[in-house]
Amino acid sequence: MRNYFALIIASIFINCGKANLIYHPISFEIQTDKESYYEGEKITFNITITNTDKERTHPVLIPHTQNTGQKLFYLSFYDKANNTLLLRYTEDKMLNMMVHDTGTVQIRYLKPLEQIVIPIYLNDFENYYSYHTQNASHHNMGVPLFAGIYKVNLTYNPNGIPLGDRIYSYYGDFDKNKSESDKLLMHENGALSQMIDLKIKRSADTAVTIQDQKFFIKTDGYYFYYFNKYVETITTDTSCIHISSLLTDSASMKGEYFYNQFPGLFNEYIARFEDGDIREYRKFRSECPDYLYTERFNELKQKTQYQLQLPDGRFYSISYHQPSGKIDQEILCVPNGTRCDETKYIYNKHGDFIKKKYTQTEPCVEVLIDGKLKSYKLVYNLELKE
Repeated sequence: MRNYFALIIASIFINCGKANLIYHPISFEIQTDKESYYEGEKITFNITITNTDKERTHPVLIPHTQNTGQKLFYLSFYDKANNTLLLRYTEDKMLNMMVHDTGTVQIRYLKPLEQIVIPIYLNDFENYYSYHTQNASHHNMGVPLFAGIYKVNLTYNPNGIPLGDRIYSYYGDFDKNKSESDKLLMHENGALSQMIDLKIKRSADTAVTIQDQKFFIKTDGYYFYYFNKYVETITTDTSCIHISSLLTDSASMKGEYFYNQFPGLFNEYIARFEDGDIREYRKFRSECPDYLYTERFNELKQKTQYQLQLPDGRFYSISYHQPSGKIDQEILCVPNGTRCDETKYIYNKHGDFIKKKYTQTEPCVEVLIDGKLKSYKLVYNLELKE
């Protein structure tokens, strides 16, 4: 199990960095047009595309009239923490502009050291579906971006767009990376820009619209509660979408509290150290198994637990002894959580590994409700008697 998990993690790191290991003459950089924004404000990202070759002209694909199919550019948002690289949100890689004409991308030939700048927009829902303006406004994270500091990068991925096949030869992680004829080499997952900081401040308004969703804000003097409908009193039912401790005009603070509740999608909880690093991050749901992604750290910022749902639907959890960093326990569950294989690592008093102990558990039980199977977590109540 441990080797299987290590292979997955290695593959993730390779995919993130492989595109930059092989020389590609076209580079991509992003920057915002302002230092900070308020929640719901239109955000402009300027993409600078540069031919870094001092001698040769090279082609690059740029957006044109395309309004269906795969995007050329899409954004990913990471947490601001420095003690972990935590992907928070990434946008849908497909265009969905409710039109019938597929349109096209275009090839632009850049002379040696030539640059072009292309803007794209976030929170521009006035033009989100409007193919008459351009597809530059057709970007969103699928969930509202509330106040905070995020790390953002851009992916350029022409793989899957027919015109891209004319100028690129795509390679995977284990390919020999040999180009076909005179085509440029491009990793199958595309090329990445650098990472930048995006600051989104909390405004003084009692209602804000973020990515075409209106939120009503109330406070108890300590926290600010965002509701998807107007309410007279503060509750924490499903109408409460977001809770934040950030003050007006701020994007960060010591002891920051952050909670999201997106019905039908996931919940998100963040506890931080005073410097903004992650103490605990939980992305979870109401079903069993409840976790989708978890990272926990002790007071010395040593990782004590890591959990995630794997691409095949199974759930993986690992815990560590600290300060040694040695594995305490690994758990791998089937997608519905009705069977889990647990591996306990046993050490002697000197910290030397002795053996593994394997057990199989059934933490979730399936119940037929209204003709549908639903999974619930088994809870055991143990009464102690003298």
